[in-house]
Amino acid sequence: MAIHDYVLDNQSGANFRADLNDALAAIVSNNSSSTQPTTRYAYQWWADTNEGVLKIRNSANDAWITLLQLDGTLTLEDGSNTAPALGFRDDLNTGIFSSAADTLDVTCGGTTRGSFSSTGLAVTGNVTATTFVGDIDAVDGDFDGTLEADAITVAGVALSTVIAGTTVTTATNANHISVADNESTNENNLIPFIEDASATGNVGLESDGDFTYNPSTGTVTATVFVGAFTGNVTGNASGSSGSCTGNSATATTATTATNVTAADESSDTTCFPLFVTAATGDLPPKTGSNLSFNSSNGTLTATAFSGDGSGLTNVSGGGSGAQGGGSDEIFYLSDKNATTNYTITGHNAMVAGPLTIDSGVTIQVDSGCALTIV
Repeated sequence: MAIHDYVLDNQSGANFRADLNDALAAIVSNNSSSTQPTTRYAYQWWADTNEGVLKIRNSANDAWITLLQLDGTLTLEDGSNTAPALGFRDDLNTGIFSSAADTLDVTCGGTTRGSFSSTGLAVTGNVTATTFVGDIDAVDGDFDGTLEADAITVAGVALSTVIAGTTVTTATNANHISVADNESTNENNLIPFIEDASATGNVGLESDGDFTYNPSTGTVTATVFVGAFTGNVTGNASGSSGSCTGNSATATTATTATNVTAADESSDTTCFPLFVTAATGDLPPKTGSNLSFNSSNGTLTATAFSGDGSGLTNVSGGGSGAQGGGSDEIFYLSDKNATTNYTITGHNAMVAGPLTIDSGVTIQVDSGCALTIV
């Protein structure tokens, strides 16, 4: 190991020769030493035996640049994507650098395009290849063109097994469809409707050749129309189904029906009987809230009943107490106990006594009226 200041002093012959030999020894050994030369020059070599690397002095003569290991191993500075450690003389921002420990990066034009690390290869940009061999584990993929493979799996399950039994149709969940304006063409267009009579949900559309619409004439055509028609209907009404053909007429809902469909009702519901204003003719049915019938208990309720009542039975106060076979109307039977309040107004009243009036019960006789107890 030798270092020298590379200055040959003016001295005796033997000392000069020794000084020159020391300088030559420093040159041939690349100034090998565990410490840097005491006198340093720009672009000077130094074999740093302490670190085991060969260094060269920079052009400013203010720092050392490490070139390679003394055992022959080539080492580089880490570099960066804009100034890679290994680049090209005519393209200094393209080459290889290391952005972190255990990472090898490739930069092109100052942009990192690939990074090798302990976890694998990360590529920025498009990957183009004629053939891929081995496994490709991608988080996301965008393949432009034809994807061909001997086998495709989803989470380790064959793709054919994943989609087995699944029917794929077009726009099964579309909320809107594209509709073209065709309001004047003289043609019979089919009218779409929903399958299986479903009101909501993901359903399919269907059509029937017997149900059409002509946008030129505004005509809807069907084999049979059923339901109530209001307004002007073209055609003569015929049949119970309500189909229309022929001349112009105004149709209303069953104005001359001779029969109606009646359902047997037995629930505890108050129903209102229908009546008409005349005995015969085409008349509308009517009802009144003062006349009702409960089909569960068979009770008919009205504000008043009119008639002789000779056929009524089990009428309170009118059918018990007198025994005999005659039909003479000589008896009026009344209860012997008043259990609720009464008001006699607009009439006189007579009671067959004795009469017991319960505690708290009041019988009020309005002015001008009389109550007689016989």
